[in-house]
Amino acid sequence: MSAQLSIAQERPRTITETVAALLRDEIRAGLLEPGSRLRQVEVAERFSVSTTPVREAFAALEKEGLLVSSSHRGVIVFHPSIDDLRELYEIRIPLEVLAIRKAVPNIDQADLDALAGLLKEMDGSREDPSSYTSLNSAFHARIYAAARRPKLERYITELRDASVAYLRLYASLCRTANDTQLEHEAIFDAIQSRAPKRAADALATHLQHTVDYVSSGLGTDGAESRG
Repeated sequence: MSAQLSIAQERPRTITETVAALLRDEIRAGLLEPGSRLRQVEVAERFSVSTTPVREAFAALEKEGLLVSSSHRGVIVFHPSIDDLRELYEIRIPLEVLAIRKAVPNIDQADLDALAGLLKEMDGSREDPSSYTSLNSAFHARIYAAARRPKLERYITELRDASVAYLRLYASLCRTANDTQLEHEAIFDAIQSRAPKRAADALATHLQHTVDYVSSGLGTDGAESRG
C-alpha cells in the first residue's frame, strides 16, 4: 500500500497527524535508521503532501523525542543508547522517589479520584501503547504535582520527557501491559493507604523494572552505547 493511499484512508485524522503516524511507524520498524537525516521536501514528495504538514509532523515527533534537531544536520532520527537510558533513570529514580514521599501526605480525595480514573483508563488502553504512554505520564504527573515542589516537578518532567522516546520505540519489546498495570496499582494502593515509604519502594521497583526491560530491548536491537 502506498503512503499516499494510507493518508487517504486515515481520515478523520488531519494530514499532519497522519504524516506523523506514518513516520512514527517507520521509525519504530527501523525503516528510518537512527541518526538518518530527514528533509521536509523529500518527505513531502514521498507522501504527496505539502511541506507544511511535514514541518508540523516533525515538530510533533520532536516533542516525543523520536526526532532531534541538529544545528549541523537538520532533523535526524533519534539514536537510542543504553548508557543514555541508564543515566536518565539513575537521575530520575531518586528524584521521583523524593517527590512521591513528599506527595503522599498532601494527596487529597480529588487526587485519589483522578488517579483511580487514570488507572481505569490505562487498564482499557493496554493494546494501544501510545495512549497508555500518555496516560502513564498523566498518572505520574498527578502524583508529583502533590509534592508541592515546583523545581523538583520541573526537573522530573524534563527527565521524563527525555525518556519518552525510549518507551515509545520499545513499547512492543517491554513487559506486558499487565505487569506495568499491576505496578501502578501497587503505587496507588500505597498512596491510598498513606504509606510514603511503601509508595516510594513500589515506585522505585516500577522504574527499575522499566529501565531493565527497555535496556534488554536495546541490547536485542544492537543499539550502540555512548561509551
